[in-house]
Amino acid sequence: MNWFFIRHGQINSNLNKVYSGRSDEPLNTRGVEQAHEAAKLIKSKAIDRIIFSPLARAGQTANIIASKNALKMTFDPAFNEMRFGAWEGKSESSIQQQYPLEWQLWKTSPQRLKMPGRETLQQLQRRVVDGMHSIALESREEGNKDENILVVTHVAVIRVALLYVQQQPLSEYKSIHVENCQLFPVSLIDDKLQKARMQCKALREVAR
Repeated sequence: MNWFFIRHGQINSNLNKVYSGRSDEPLNTRGVEQAHEAAKLIKSKAIDRIIFSPLARAGQTANIIASKNALKMTFDPAFNEMRFGAWEGKSESSIQQQYPLEWQLWKTSPQRLKMPGRETLQQLQRRVVDGMHSIALESREEGNKDENILVVTHVAVIRVALLYVQQQPLSEYKSIHVENCQLFPVSLIDDKLQKARMQCKALREVAR
């Protein structure tokens, strides 16, 4: 199975550096244009189906891509945006003022940040990877193990998925740059050894 992850098109919160989180903010004009551009790019990837985050911005992006390529699409909560808790709807500048210590930790050691009502990077990565493994298992059982799947999702989801398959620690979270409608191929290695390695890394990071 081959995976491709793509970030949704632009929303106004992206321009204003606001953590939109689980809000259902729609694409702006540029975001719609980006989705149409992505639809053209997808034509060369032989995608079999699209799975998208339940949020409006991801659904809009997925719908444009699917309609231009005659693809089936379904949503899956495994690829929903990260829960940001009290930071949702706030700008980066506002967060720096209200949560200076937490903001500094998020910028320097994001894997260590824990706040009420907020997912940790470890929890997010576990959700995303479990979702991928579940879908891969279902596809194998249905005889579709060689499927090409496009996941339309969010920055945080793409970052933790890439770190997992690259066997890199979550401390490298901020090193991955993700533009709106940027496409990332992801090769999921479905073996117990990699899971064990990632669990060990996660435990080491929590202990730091």
